[in-house]
Amino acid sequence: MPDRDESTPAAPIPRIDPALWEKHEGLRETLLLHYTDPEANETLRRLGDFFYNASLACAPSWPHQPEGETRAELRAALADLRHLEGFLASVGREHVVSSLSSADEALSEFAERQTLALSRIADEIEAAIGREV
Repeated sequence: MPDRDESTPAAPIPRIDPALWEKHEGLRETLLLHYTDPEANETLRRLGDFFYNASLACAPSWPHQPEGETRAELRAALADLRHLEGFLASVGREHVVSSLSSADEALSEFAERQTLALSRIADEIEAAIGREV
């Protein structure tokens, strides 16, 4: 494995247009950013795309969600928001536990503040759908 200073990202993390969110279903960017080998990165992206498209192909046989489809979709979104909340909290702790440049320290502090905002959104969704079925 190359020295950390010599390694480069395999692919730029895409800027996701919320209107085109389905083009980015699959594996999360928070995972993919760690796969710096271009071939491995592309393979994982294609695998995520395959999983999503395979699930769409099976749509006619999807089971009915006992709690209702909309509630289940919101619960899935809530799970992803909680994942992102935890990820941002980790980035937000970096300015406390690591030596960072002043620019990265400012971004870490920004991430820490965004964690709180994201947590409030997730809490609101959770309150609307209920904690457990």
